[in-house]
Amino acid sequence: MSPDPTSADTAGQAGTEAHTQVVGVELGRERYDIHVGTGLLGRLGELVPARANARAVLVTCDGLPREYVINCLTSLEAAGWAVSSFVVPDGEQSKSLAQASRIYEHCLDNGLDRGGTVFALGGGVVSDLAGFVAATYMRGVAFVPVPTTLLSQVDASVGGKTAVDLPRAKNVVGAFHQPVAVVIDVDTLTTLPEREFRSGMAEVVKHAAIADADLFRELESRDGRDLRQDAGELVEVVARNCRIKADVVISDPREEGLRACLNFGHTIGHALEIAASGWGLRHGEAVALGMVAESEMAVRLGLAEPEVPRRLRALLQAHGLADRVVRWDPEAARAAISHDKKVVNGRLRLPLVPAIGQVTVTEDVAVAELLNALDGLLLAGG
Repeated sequence: MSPDPTSADTAGQAGTEAHTQVVGVELGRERYDIHVGTGLLGRLGELVPARANARAVLVTCDGLPREYVINCLTSLEAAGWAVSSFVVPDGEQSKSLAQASRIYEHCLDNGLDRGGTVFALGGGVVSDLAGFVAATYMRGVAFVPVPTTLLSQVDASVGGKTAVDLPRAKNVVGAFHQPVAVVIDVDTLTTLPEREFRSGMAEVVKHAAIADADLFRELESRDGRDLRQDAGELVEVVARNCRIKADVVISDPREEGLRACLNFGHTIGHALEIAASGWGLRHGEAVALGMVAESEMAVRLGLAEPEVPRRLRALLQAHGLADRVVRWDPEAARAAISHDKKVVNGRLRLPLVPAIGQVTVTEDVAVAELLNALDGLLLAGG
């Protein structure tokens, strides 16, 4: 998988250096571009032109700076969109069928028809929820993610997986629905709380671990330095992550084989999220713990080199991850793994990293082995 974006340009705008890269996702009739750069919220209407009589709904959350919403609405309206906005409460609890139903009603009230478009401005929760609405409203309307967190920029916004949660399990009601474009403005990361940015770094490390040994080494050489210190470097890293995920999605758009590799660390990670929901564990923090635990399990089973969990733990800890002591309900975590949608006849289709920059998907790991790895995390106190 190539880490290089499909195309890139660097130009000066209004006396400041603007950085833009475009990653193309080639899926036949569902082809789309991922725009990664600075100052892109104010260019949203330019990057996603309106059709005649085009209507849109901008779904966002109440935790975002108001200026982000205004910039998007102003840009879309200037480009000819008839756009309304719908605000959901910030947090995972908004990824529900009840919240989706409220957005359906808003779409109907504002005349959104099958030619309409749903824009999602926010993090992964907004992207998953609005994408699910776009996939199911009128049997499918156009969808444009505008992610504002690092986690959603390198993960949730790319690939067309949409979902809402049920009380006992994450992402079990959903649909595949590719966007028509993705617009990533890394300027939004400047207002992102430090813990949220660190959480997003877990997915950056995951992509490097499964597909880009050079990027992994580059991240190691930075020794935990915040990527936000250099806008051009940040655009480059986000674009490389989008390219990695896009290449996997192109090969397996409906998660029937290779795409399972993107779930590295997520089986234990999702279980921890459910079991520690009352103690504020972030998705990236859970996935970081999951990657290390699953890699240590792989070493014990002879499926990975011993350096894999060592290097993973060191790099994640450099970014404040994989060493956080959290509290969780062990029985809830064990139940979540047992009910994982990837379980078939007591075994999992599980991605593992045999060496940094490589990934394999195996069905040779019993659920019992994952439960043992989870117990190891509990005994280690996180």
